[in-house]
Amino acid sequence: MGISSQINYYEKKAIDQRVRYTQKQCAVLSNQIVNNGFRNYNMSSLSGESGASIFEVEQLANNLEGRILLIDSRFKILADTYNRNCGKYLVTKETIHAMNGEEVSYRYIGDQYLQIILPIEDKSSEKPDIRGLIIAVVSLHNCNEMSEYLYDQRDNLLGIFIIITIIFSVLVALLIRNSFRRMQNELDIIAAGHQEEGLVEENFREFYNLSSTFNKIINRYKELENTRQEFVSNVSHELKTPLMSISGYAELMMNGMVRPENIADFSGRIYKEANRLGNLVADIIQLSRLDEQQDAVVSMESVELDELAKDVVNNLRDHAEKKNISLDYCGIPINIQGVRHVLYEMLYNIADNAVRYTNPGGHIHIYVGRKGDRPFYRVEDDGIGIPKSEQKRIFERFYRVDKSHSRQTGGTGLGLSIVKHGATLHHAQINVDSDLGKGTKMELLF
Repeated sequence: MGISSQINYYEKKAIDQRVRYTQKQCAVLSNQIVNNGFRNYNMSSLSGESGASIFEVEQLANNLEGRILLIDSRFKILADTYNRNCGKYLVTKETIHAMNGEEVSYRYIGDQYLQIILPIEDKSSEKPDIRGLIIAVVSLHNCNEMSEYLYDQRDNLLGIFIIITIIFSVLVALLIRNSFRRMQNELDIIAAGHQEEGLVEENFREFYNLSSTFNKIINRYKELENTRQEFVSNVSHELKTPLMSISGYAELMMNGMVRPENIADFSGRIYKEANRLGNLVADIIQLSRLDEQQDAVVSMESVELDELAKDVVNNLRDHAEKKNISLDYCGIPINIQGVRHVLYEMLYNIADNAVRYTNPGGHIHIYVGRKGDRPFYRVEDDGIGIPKSEQKRIFERFYRVDKSHSRQTGGTGLGLSIVKHGATLHHAQINVDSDLGKGTKMELLF
């Protein structure tokens, strides 16, 4: 809003206050006239009583710096503080409307005066009786003087406004600069690795949002760094175990400490550990590729889920039979969109886990079907089961529920982590239902 608009606003507000004050004073006079009677306010026939009443009218006119006219119900002017029109009749559009009980708004008389008309009402009866009118012509001298003064001071006010705006802008700029510098210093400290906590969150909403976003990035970085360190530690441990076995067996053979009849057995152990090492490296590469595909555009194709599940069953049947485990399959033809080799790894790893952790003589059932309009792949076994407290962690890399039997069961500890990454890639849901000692149901819902 400009300076001129502000001045006009205050001018109008001053005039409105002037009108309300005048109406209030005229209402008081109206009540006095009704109580005392019109004859005491007739300036053409002054008496002792009327003289005191007329003095009240003249005093009000002086207070308002204007003129007061009293008109009876016949539109005859009984009193005029200017003593010009007593005894005459004043019939105008405004006086007629006011005498009929209609509200008449004030109007300007030139630039210096306002005319305000107020009815003289006797409110003692049920229906208000209008006995006459009070017409107040009020001076706007003070309001005009104020407006003229403000207009004269407009340039000064504009200058003050500009100075205040500049000061406010400089203060805001300083606050912003200091906040940015503080954030920059904290980020430099964090970048140098000398601060564990995140940024101090600022009071300003914009800086609060910015610092909160930085803190989320920092926390995410810390999570990734912790995951990386844990992964490196686990990989080192998992690689070290088979390498030490291979190195130990080879050293014994190299030094001639193995009998000829045991060489085949030692060679088999070396082959087994090398094969385990190769599987571990293959799983790490597979996880790395899945991580890369999360942010990349992956080409999907139509895959027959039923046929893929049958391949998994056929490839695991020999392993299951060696443990005397019953492995059966029931499914219907279903097509889904996905990456074939990733889907196979997901299905295979779930079923392979069931075979590894089901005791000899156990049973495994594999199903492919629909739940509503969503295809599913489910593996049920009566194996060792998973404790409720451990079920949220089974998809972590290298995590094993039964660490004491990890060597006997084989595997790399990355199978279910591959399942989780593959499910994320295919927007699939993983459901786990397991009880310790009773078995496990693991389902992929596409």
